[in-house]
Amino acid sequence: MRPSALKMGQNNKDILKGFWVLILVVLLLFLFRTAGVNYPRGRILARQNFFVQIEGDIKNPGVYCFDQKDDISRLIERGQTQKPVSHSSGGVDDVLIHSGSKVTFRIDSSEIRYINEEMSSFYKITLGMPVSINMETRDGLVAVPGIGPLLAESIVNERRRQGGFKTLEDLRSVHGIGEKTYKKIITYLTL
Repeated sequence: MRPSALKMGQNNKDILKGFWVLILVVLLLFLFRTAGVNYPRGRILARQNFFVQIEGDIKNPGVYCFDQKDDISRLIERGQTQKPVSHSSGGVDDVLIHSGSKVTFRIDSSEIRYINEEMSSFYKITLGMPVSINMETRDGLVAVPGIGPLLAESIVNERRRQGGFKTLEDLRSVHGIGEKTYKKIITYLTL
C-alpha cells in the first residue's frame, strides 16, 4: 500500500472517533440538563402561565398567554376590538378570568359585552392544562390521549350514573379503563 493511502485511512478513523466523541458529549449534556427534572406529562405549561382564548368582535382572536390572572379590560387590550369603543370601568374590569377560559366579546352600539366559557379541551391538552372529567363533554374527552369515542361515552355514562366523580380514582370503575389506560390518561385529567 502506498503511504498516502495509509494516511487517508488513518484520517477517516480519526474523523469517525471524533464523531462518536461529539455524540457522547451531546448525550451527556442532555442527560445532565434533564437530571432531577421530573415533570408530569401534559402539565408543564399550565403551572407557569395563564392562558385565555379570546374571540368575537376583536381584531386579534386567539389563545393568549399571561403571566398572571387578568381582568376583562386587559383581555380587550390584547385582542384589540374591531370598533372604537369607550370602555367604562363600571364593574366589568373587576371580573377576573381563570386560566382555561374562552372569552367571546360582542360590541353593540359602543357597549362591550362578553361571554365567559371554558376553552376547548383540545386547546387545554395542547397547552398542558388538565381537562375536567366532571364537566367535559364526550367530544371534549376524546381530545385526551388514550381516550377514544367509546371510552369517552363510557366515562360520561359512568359520571351520570354516579352523579359525578368524587375522586380521580373513581375512573377505575369505568368499563374499558384498566391500569395501563388509567396511568396514560390520569396526567391529563382533573375533577
